[in-house]
Amino acid sequence: MVDEEGLKEGHPEDAATALEIRTYGEDKEIIAEGDHSGHFCVVLNGNVKITRHGRQLCVLGERDVFGLESCFLNQPSSVSARSLDNTRIAIYDRDAIEFILYERPQMSKGILLSILGQLTQTCQAAVREAAVKAENVDMRFYGDNEVIIEEGARETDIFKLISTEQGLVVSKSGNEIGRIITPGEFFGEMASLLNQKRSATITSKGSSVVQVYSADNLQDMIEDHPELAKRIIRTLGKRLAQAIKKISGLQKELREES
Repeated sequence: MVDEEGLKEGHPEDAATALEIRTYGEDKEIIAEGDHSGHFCVVLNGNVKITRHGRQLCVLGERDVFGLESCFLNQPSSVSARSLDNTRIAIYDRDAIEFILYERPQMSKGILLSILGQLTQTCQAAVREAAVKAENVDMRFYGDNEVIIEEGARETDIFKLISTEQGLVVSKSGNEIGRIITPGEFFGEMASLLNQKRSATITSKGSSVVQVYSADNLQDMIEDHPELAKRIIRTLGKRLAQAIKKISGLQKELREES
């Protein structure tokens, strides 16, 4: 049902085919990331901030459209939308787009211009984000037998192998227990995550290049590298299983002693 009072303001052409007109106060949620919706929205008055994972992508104003992705592709919204000030929104269902395309050429043009504007802003945001990440990248170069991580050290950095001639030697108490050879493999994450001392020494065999991440950026790393999250979960699961096995053994010993 269209709010007739709402049609007196804004653009009648924009609102004429709307299901309803909604008014939002300052900093109110319009669409939440992950929502499913069969509707799309047009801003009649005010401004709307579009974000993804908490990062601002663009700001929309009068006649801008949003929600098309979820509405027409039948998938969860990949962004959130919040009002920046007192904002009026026209809500449309999926079927309205055909009427708009054939009967409202000016509105169709506005939708296309809005989408192009959002693409521009989103691309600019992506470039800025990439530039920030590039500035924060710490690449380190190691020669033969140089120590990257020392057993017992208190450090929180996380490492990613970029390249190596003969691998990275993993040793405990001076004895080799393994070797990291696959580019892209992470190491050092468990001591960082659990705030523990380093459990092993890692030494470059031949020349090696590694990328270093601060533990403060762990959330961003997991978003950019889902395989890291899987590795952490797998390692924690293994440790939990070992702890349960150890506790079970102690309980058995106590029962036998009693």
